[in-house]
Amino acid sequence: MNTVLLGNIIATIGAIIMVCIGLIRSKRNILLAQSLQFLIMGIGNLVLGGFSGFLSNMLGITRNLVCLRWNLNTPLKVLFIALQTALTLLINHEGWTAFLPVIAATAFTLVLDTENVLLVKSVIIVGQICWTIYDLSIRNYASAAFDIFTIVSNLAGIIMICRKKNSQTQEATGGPVD
Repeated sequence: MNTVLLGNIIATIGAIIMVCIGLIRSKRNILLAQSLQFLIMGIGNLVLGGFSGFLSNMLGITRNLVCLRWNLNTPLKVLFIALQTALTLLINHEGWTAFLPVIAATAFTLVLDTENVLLVKSVIIVGQICWTIYDLSIRNYASAAFDIFTIVSNLAGIIMICRKKNSQTQEATGGPVD
């Protein structure tokens, strides 16, 4: 089987999980599901020669597990960002696109300690834009398509959360909120 097809099949499995994550409302469950997604997507990236994407996914699993167990404080955030940047510099043979996963992971790492799910979902959207470009550069067409679906599902999640908040505010005040 050719590597582009195999990589895209593996990536499709991870991408299905990625899209479903957009509908999860709990930060803890987002991080757990995302770790599984990272494992599968990382393998797909590796098959396609996307070493920067593989590295980003493996460090993402580690970062998520640390975040679930301990407080992801500023020194830990700096450590993860610096580690990914340094390792990407060492292994980069992909050119400038190798830094798109770094940008996506950096943005996500910076907001991981927030309880603001809307902010987390917004950062996921920005990260997925970076990943779309990266995935296209390594011929990970399945992931690129699903990156777009993830953007849409996270937008849907944001809308659901905002509608719920708006409904609760209307109930509390007895009328529509401007």
